[in-house]
Amino acid sequence: MILAHWTYSKQEWNAFVRSERKQKGIIYYMMYLLFSTAYKKIPEVKITPELVCIGANQQYFSSGRHYLTQINIREEGIINIIEIAYQCTNASAKKRGEIIIPVPKGKLREAFEVEERLLSDAALCQ
Repeated sequence: MILAHWTYSKQEWNAFVRSERKQKGIIYYMMYLLFSTAYKKIPEVKITPELVCIGANQQYFSSGRHYLTQINIREEGIINIIEIAYQCTNASAKKRGEIIIPVPKGKLREAFEVEERLLSDAALCQ
């Protein structure tokens, strides 16, 4: 089941990429320069109860090996961001991860609905 399916304008996606570059520092910026064609492509985002698809990339946050720990929606400059935090259940690798998703203009209400749905699903699983 798809909870959200978003596409972005070039301006929205570029604003998101710029804000991520600033936060992650020089290494991220160098990767951006080296692989800029991959970042210049404007992906679509699909959010399901188990994973986020950004273009062809899939990131799980709720599965047999992952569990959701937190969701935040925050304003970051001119864009809003959903941040999904998760942890791996593998005892030997207590790895934490986060998925950062820009919220397209006009989709903030939908983002709050996604947040509410994911939190209620996570509560049911515990």
